[in-house]
Amino acid sequence: MVIGSDSDAQESKSGDRLETGGLKGEESYFLQCQYCDWSSLDIDVQFSKATKITEQLAKQRKSLISAKPEGNSKKDAAAQDHSREDAFTNLATFYKEQLSESGDLQGGYSNSPYSSPAHLARIVSLYGGLSVNALKKTKEKPQPMREARGDKEGILTYTHDDAASETTLLQRLEKLKLKDTTTAEQCLFSPLNNDAKLITDLWPVATPLRTRKGRRCKTCRQFLSRPDPKINNLRYKIRLLAQTHIPRISVRPFAAQSSTTAAAHTSFQLRADDTHAQPLLHPHILQQFILTIRNPIFEPVKITLATPTATPGRVASRVTILCPSFTVGPAGDVWDEALAESKTSAMKADGGRQAAMASLTGGGDDGERQPEAGKVWEKGRSWTSVVIEVVPSLFPPQASGNMRSETVTGDLEEDDEVLEIPVFVRVEWEAQSDHELDPEYKEGRRTVVKAEGSGKVKKEVGYWCVLGVGRIGKGP
Repeated sequence: MVIGSDSDAQESKSGDRLETGGLKGEESYFLQCQYCDWSSLDIDVQFSKATKITEQLAKQRKSLISAKPEGNSKKDAAAQDHSREDAFTNLATFYKEQLSESGDLQGGYSNSPYSSPAHLARIVSLYGGLSVNALKKTKEKPQPMREARGDKEGILTYTHDDAASETTLLQRLEKLKLKDTTTAEQCLFSPLNNDAKLITDLWPVATPLRTRKGRRCKTCRQFLSRPDPKINNLRYKIRLLAQTHIPRISVRPFAAQSSTTAAAHTSFQLRADDTHAQPLLHPHILQQFILTIRNPIFEPVKITLATPTATPGRVASRVTILCPSFTVGPAGDVWDEALAESKTSAMKADGGRQAAMASLTGGGDDGERQPEAGKVWEKGRSWTSVVIEVVPSLFPPQASGNMRSETVTGDLEEDDEVLEIPVFVRVEWEAQSDHELDPEYKEGRRTVVKAEGSGKVKKEVGYWCVLGVGRIGKGP
């Protein structure tokens, strides 16, 4: 959810403010979701400034409740005056008063050793001249706690006499669809939306935030994240993202025209109109892709890839990784990579025996090479490429016109033709261990200490990722 302005909807998407037609210099803001294109203007909610959104929402909700016209009966007026928050506050106050009244009658000497009723009765009978029976008669009997009886004590009753509101709701439901009604998750997410029946009745709610604390690495004790000390600032001073410490994965088509279509990858498409230029995947035709893995750490790693034989989803496609296990070299300095590339180019330009052997083995021209099972396709200092074979499946037949049934429309939804491959990546490497690892550190990564004196520890990390390779075209 981002903060935009009313001028975005009327003029362009570049601004974030709106100068109202009234007083000069007045500005208004609104909330807008870039995913579903919803904005707070749909429920007539605007903000005077871009900060303290929760406080402005609370003020507008109170003003909206107070501005509603009162009903014809006193019951409608009482229901409008008492919201759920006010009822809970009144009910809590009522129970506190009941507990204090019942507690005072039982005696205020809870810390005294003579607080027991039997001890007090014995002392009074000895020194006061009163018997136990007389003491029981004179002692006032405490009143039991009672329940709330009215609106001022926090009770809210539900009646079936409010037929007018139910009739109005039924009339609105006749004009709307099922997707316009609220779900149980939406209603129970916040007490403000417990009574919401339609999507238009939902009220924006601030996302509950956890306590911001600084996080340290359990091995080197370096700060991974440290929040800003200012309360209003949600930014972090230090952020070490996990994606900069795990192998980075990229995929591109195997064909020679991949260099021209690599920039228009479907993973970076924002609208459906932009994907028309992307070549479609033909069903039941074997297509190959090059998967490249780059190592960001300064240790050589062993990569093991695993993927299901058929992709999950309504359109299952077959996937095969020709070389699922290989090694990737350590990440070095920029100058080291430049020197390695210069040596490779010099070897290709040389007319000696090494260039001749490279041409005979297929290392000189990638266009003449053919992918083989169990062998990597390309390899550099800190990156390795392997070949993936994909056989897209065919879409199930669909009915046309008004004869389309609910089961068919439910099978195919938006973006079901996008081929996404889930891949499990397992990374293993050895690192220097100058000190004993923290026991809590072993929960996140499995460690196996070698023989004493070696000073190296074997580490292992596994994670899932999803690769989007393209859209599946319709069959003949």
